[in-house]
Amino acid sequence: MTWLADHGKPFLHLQLLVWVADNTMQQLQEKETRVTIRLVVLDLDGTLLDPDHRISAANAAAVAACRANGVRVVLATGRMVVSAAPYANALGLDTPLITLNGATLARAGQAQVTVRNCLAPVDLALVLDTLAERAIPYVIFGPDAIYAEPQIARHHIELLESYGDPPAQRYDRAALRDLPEPIKVLTFLEPGGYDRELNGLLAQRVEVVRSGAPFLEFLPLGVSKGAAVAELMQQWDLARDEVLVIGDGENDLSMFAVAGISVAMQDAPNVVHAAATHRTGSSGNNGVATALRRFVLGGL
Repeated sequence: MTWLADHGKPFLHLQLLVWVADNTMQQLQEKETRVTIRLVVLDLDGTLLDPDHRISAANAAAVAACRANGVRVVLATGRMVVSAAPYANALGLDTPLITLNGATLARAGQAQVTVRNCLAPVDLALVLDTLAERAIPYVIFGPDAIYAEPQIARHHIELLESYGDPPAQRYDRAALRDLPEPIKVLTFLEPGGYDRELNGLLAQRVEVVRSGAPFLEFLPLGVSKGAAVAELMQQWDLARDEVLVIGDGENDLSMFAVAGISVAMQDAPNVVHAAATHRTGSSGNNGVATALRRFVLGGL
């Protein structure tokens, strides 16, 4: 101990060498990770978009740099094609859009929408009856339209319209049961006791997923953003380690499960942080650009 006190410089030098070695190894590992990324998948709201639903200049520039380096960029969202396509167009993306939380695939600028699955009539009826018994307001999404009962409060519809969705078409519940392509049911329900109850009642028949603080959704079994990403990975012959995903919601957890690198936004709930391999800044502070520069663009 006296030697360390009297001759501290060699000890400090050893510490410095250890730090340099560790830091170099970390840089080499990150460099190796960066060069293997061939697909980036981005959630929209709360991730790529700022709180005013805009793409920042920094995020747009980072996406453009990824594409310039041969990296595919895909948007994955709970939105419909009509409200997601303008962002894909603004970024110049020619990759498929994952919409309605993985239930549909489309390309911006093209009319065709590929429906991966719909709710079976018996499952749709079960969900609607369960919600009606608890007076929980809901809408039903088709591939290109939204449907609601006549009595639904206007402020719920206005909330969806603020995301760029079309006005809801009003039908009574009997007619809603017979919709030709019911993709998902979205409820206006803050997190709370109903989450566990509805999950317990319905999870054997449909996917139950929270897509944001005010939204709890019900989709066909097996439908998720992650399943859609896995489908694209297979189509493009991509390994798990070649995929990076960024998101902020529980509906992004399925993407985290299939990607080698999963990045949670700063404002994401704890369950999302716990599932992610890394964290980044907030959507209002260019968190996407920060992550892309770190893992794809070599710190540029």
